[in-house]
Amino acid sequence: MARDDDRRACAPCAGRVARAFAAAALALACALPLASCGAEADTADDEGFAAETAATADEGPADDEEGPEDADGAAPAGLEPTGEDLAARLDAYLSANFPQVGMPGAAVAVVDADGVRYLATLGDCPGADAPFVVGSLSKSFAAVAVMQLVEQGAVDLDAPAARYAQGYDVPDEVTVRSLLNQTSGFGSHDSLSEAADGQLGDTFGSFSYANANYDLLGRVVEGASGEPYARYLDEHVLGPLGMTASTADPVRAEALGMAPGHRDWFGLHLADGFRHAQGDDAWGGPASGYVASSVRDMAGYLRMYLNGGAADGDGRVLSPDSVRRMFLDRVPDPEGDTYYGMGWTSFYWDDGELVLSHDGQVENYVASMCLLPERGIGVVVLADANDNAGGNSRFFDLVSGVVTAAVGGVPAPVDAQWTALWRQRTDVLYACAALACAAPLLLVRRWPRRLASAPRRGRRSSHAPRWRETLRRPRTCGKIAPSPMGSQRRLSPCARREGMSWRYWSSWLQGCSWGRRCSPRGSKG
Repeated sequence: MARDDDRRACAPCAGRVARAFAAAALALACALPLASCGAEADTADDEGFAAETAATADEGPADDEEGPEDADGAAPAGLEPTGEDLAARLDAYLSANFPQVGMPGAAVAVVDADGVRYLATLGDCPGADAPFVVGSLSKSFAAVAVMQLVEQGAVDLDAPAARYAQGYDVPDEVTVRSLLNQTSGFGSHDSLSEAADGQLGDTFGSFSYANANYDLLGRVVEGASGEPYARYLDEHVLGPLGMTASTADPVRAEALGMAPGHRDWFGLHLADGFRHAQGDDAWGGPASGYVASSVRDMAGYLRMYLNGGAADGDGRVLSPDSVRRMFLDRVPDPEGDTYYGMGWTSFYWDDGELVLSHDGQVENYVASMCLLPERGIGVVVLADANDNAGGNSRFFDLVSGVVTAAVGGVPAPVDAQWTALWRQRTDVLYACAALACAAPLLLVRRWPRRLASAPRRGRRSSHAPRWRETLRRPRTCGKIAPSPMGSQRRLSPCARREGMSWRYWSSWLQGCSWGRRCSPRGSKG
């Protein structure tokens, strides 16, 4: 019958479409989000702080809590390797394991209160003074700026944030302290403009990580100081610390000679020139994730904490009390055994030793810093790529190995095998999804021919679908042809080559829009 013939005529086309949609559905169902949120931690140290953190270790995880494992075979505090011994350990570890990470370039530094114990650049890193975007390590810079203003009496931690960040619709319950501790209730994926909607979030009062908290703190700094955030940071934090290769201004960062940032494209790290969007509509800004700094500058930054807020020479960025408050004025993470202070995360090794750290990930860079206040040691590692399909996990494994070696332990090698399998699976799924999305576009030119020829393959039926009648190409050119509304329309001279003219279709669509019944050709509407 005609209908059966029509179905058979369209079956090959329908089958291809069905297979394409099935492949797309399978790919999208399997391609789960791969972005990882790095754990964060803090640290600082000064003469009084070291003793206090040792006492604070008694507040560590109870026996029934399982904290992050400590460094394997770590030496007792004060007996860590230094000098040539440390350099030999780290050189051997990095030469064997950095290639397993797969990042194009990286930079590593180990410091103590007196200076730099180890510094190295790897891969395509231009040098120790080349800035990297440090991701969420930027949050601690914003916290330093806020605590400076607190010391000056220009900001009250328990005052509504809206007092200083005017023009943002934030409830009075959201205080400066709640922004620092990430307890404001802002959504984790909200931009600042989305978070400042005048409503308290569902997580208000408990820890919930959100870039918008620190983006708003950047506005608090601007409102309380009367200076743009990047300028304030340059003049009051980076400048006094001698961090000349660091800035929160993206234009200036480019002028400083950035390490080239790479994004992952099916296993290939490409420096594609990506630039993060600016403004309140962007997810993350300078205060929450886009400070640029070199490994040498970051080494000096960590030394400031280890010296209780003092800069080299007679300068001081923060008081020892403000440093302590940044680390120990903290809230627990309800989903883990870590705490969040002011731009720093803290946790305890199994032996009760306090660890302060923070990780950072942006589109084309990844970073991690760590402070061990009881040992007076700091570690920072920066890399110039982001690879959510396993590469970032290998990077953080490398950071753990560097910390372990710095305290005299035996670092575990980076295991690239499982992430290689993850990478293969991810690439195959993304390729399937891309092909499934492209398949309809490849077939689009064949559809009109198939649909137009389908009625000819079987006996004509008065019950054939009306849309097939309208798709039939006229056999004459320049002659009178009936329109779908039953009126007479003259076809354009090129109708034979191009099909019905646009006037033909417009008359039919106008008839439908006027409420008429769209009738078969030659009948009255």
